Amino acid sequence: MIISLHIKNFRGISELRLTDLGQVNVIVGRNNVGKSSILEAISIALGAVNQDVSVLKEILNRVLKWRGWLKRASVHSLFNTPSTPIELTFVANNTPFSARFMYPSYLPQTIEKEFGIKFDSETLKNMLSESVEIVPIQIKAGSFSRRALVLISENGAMVITTPNDELYPIEFPIEFVTPYDMSTPGFIEEVFSKAFKAKSYYKALEIIQEAYPEVEGLSPVPEDGTVLMYVDIKHAPKGIPYYSMGDGFKFLSMIAFLVSSTRNGYLLIDSVEAFHHPKSLEVTTKTLIKGAKENNVQVFLTTHSLEFIDTILEYGTEESVNGRIIYIKQEKGELVHSIETFENAKEIREILGIDLRG
Repeated sequence: MIISLHIKNFRGISELRLTDLGQVNVIVGRNNVGKSSILEAISIALGAVNQDVSVLKEILNRVLKWRGWLKRASVHSLFNTPSTPIELTFVANNTPFSARFMYPSYLPQTIEKEFGIKFDSETLKNMLSESVEIVPIQIKAGSFSRRALVLISENGAMVITTPNDELYPIEFPIEFVTPYDMSTPGFIEEVFSKAFKAKSYYKALEIIQEAYPEVEGLSPVPEDGTVLMYVDIKHAPKGIPYYSMGDGFKFLSMIAFLVSSTRNGYLLIDSVEAFHHPKSLEVTTKTLIKGAKENNVQVFLTTHSLEFIDTILEYGTEESVNGRIIYIKQEKGELVHSIETFENAKEIREILGIDLRG
């Protein structure tokens, strides 16, 4: 479990230190204060220190594209100050971890800087290297260290390479979810597959039925050369395509599959209240608390909903979960924050004056 986090030069965050984090952490604050950026920073840090580079690749793809792919600008916008590295450090299980991302440069520039080799323009043209930018990464995990290179093309194609001879046995299961994923083709089928492989499909279905008792099941069905999710509804003559269901149902289903299948890892959800009606939101809240405790998962959430905050404080306190409310705000151009346990936040929420407007 991450107990402290230090972010430097990431997106709109020049520097931020968070300490005394809990098992369930709810990040709140007004629009454009940096809540989503904190989730992105945590997910990238966890992905970077993983042995499996495909984890970092998946997370970087999601982070770069869910706000809208703007070619090079999407990569450059990760850096608060150009030409200054991003530094993401955290302590988990009494072990310090860090990932340092260098500002992007073109392939020939990187090779010239690292190896002193300079290419003429004709060679560059033949290599087509002008279309590729490289982000070098330096990674530390306790006594282990490694290097990686992220190669990103103009159209967003990504390759991540690391030396094959490095001993690096670090593994962090992580799921990072945004409202964009809910409407991304193939995502629900992906998380369904994870739940099915983890033998947690029926547990997820029970969660869904608590808010939508008319649902009898979900099934991926081959159709037109692909696989589409269908929903069995009581008294309906045939299955209903998942994409035609309401947004609240879609988001709850996605969370149910992820919570039930994620174990001994990390779950990060941006705008957790998105698209929910009151009953669905209540079920989601209870699911996140129970899933965190039963599956040993650390949860990080952002929300704009005071209703969700009150619900998770109430239920989290009842379940004695180790929870935190992290209130982020801007004061005189500086990012400041306060962290309260669920118990304290429940007693002083009005005093905290949490302002989620704007």
